[in-house]
Amino acid sequence: MRIYLTGAKTRVGLPGFSLMEMLIVTALFSILVLVMAQTFSSFNLLHRKIANRSVLNQDARFITEMVVRAARNNPLSYSSPYSARETELRLVAPTGLRIIFKQSDIGQAECDDLPAVRCLLLSTDGGASWTPVSGKNISVERFYVYVRPSVSPFELINGAYQNDVQPFVTLDLSLRYMASNPKEQDTLQVQTTVSSRVYLR
Repeated sequence: MRIYLTGAKTRVGLPGFSLMEMLIVTALFSILVLVMAQTFSSFNLLHRKIANRSVLNQDARFITEMVVRAARNNPLSYSSPYSARETELRLVAPTGLRIIFKQSDIGQAECDDLPAVRCLLLSTDGGASWTPVSGKNISVERFYVYVRPSVSPFELINGAYQNDVQPFVTLDLSLRYMASNPKEQDTLQVQTTVSSRVYLR
């Protein structure tokens, strides 16, 4: 048996990558993967935010239509004068009971929602019972009502009416979708004015 011993030889020009080239390629690949992952995450976040905005739009449209319809078809309750800006809307139903829209307190039991949520409540029996109008995970950040005139134009005092203005209501509403991720939350503001179609003179 023959054994051949050869000395160490340096081979130059063989195909392959050097250590530095491998490090650069690995770094570029890592950066590319990171960018792709970040882009995917951003698109997912945007998709969820658009979905939340859609829910918010539907809820705002529902609340606005309900309040506008009620204010248009029922006379305003002037049992007490209205201030410049109110946080509840008081109407009189055909039964004589008051219809009341108001913003709840934070975490109020009637909302049956997240602890930080304030919902919009409706009472059709003068405040004896309340029903939430706004949807799940929708927080009513602002519910302002501006009523004009502030005193009834249909009440005779000393043989004369207080004013000749047909009652109208301006609603200022702000809603927030309370997503678990703060980046997915969205806010929507709505303002509209409606005149009462009830003529009592």
